[in-house]
Amino acid sequence: LSWMSFFCSFVSTFAAAPLIPVIRNDLNLTQAELANAGIAAVTGTIACRITMGVICDVFGPRYGHSFLLLGATPAVFGMALANSAISFLLCRFFIGFSLATFVATQFWSSVMFNGKIVGTANATTAGWGNLGGGVTQFLM
Repeated sequence: LSWMSFFCSFVSTFAAAPLIPVIRNDLNLTQAELANAGIAAVTGTIACRITMGVICDVFGPRYGHSFLLLGATPAVFGMALANSAISFLLCRFFIGFSLATFVATQFWSSVMFNGKIVGTANATTAGWGNLGGGVTQFLM
């Protein structure tokens, strides 16, 4: 389940990138506004990844995944309603939070598997999760 939620977070985060030509024209965004939205997504990810370690330690990775994905869902839906540069930037920022599922995915895999295979398990879950970015490019 951890790789599936990681996969979903990648799909939601990277869904906007292939649609940038349409979004740019639809919202009349400048190059600077698009760049700022990209920076906002990464900033949201960094801030949330720092916090996710503590959440995993205190509540566990399943609650961490749930918290992030349920918290980012309104922003994913909000992307469809974005009508300005600010609303687009804010959606990208909050959707970027979901990439912190990487921390919970690695934590979850580390505690579920024996030390002899935990490296393989972590690599597999991270790889399948990251596949979400490629699938998104293909689907969009």
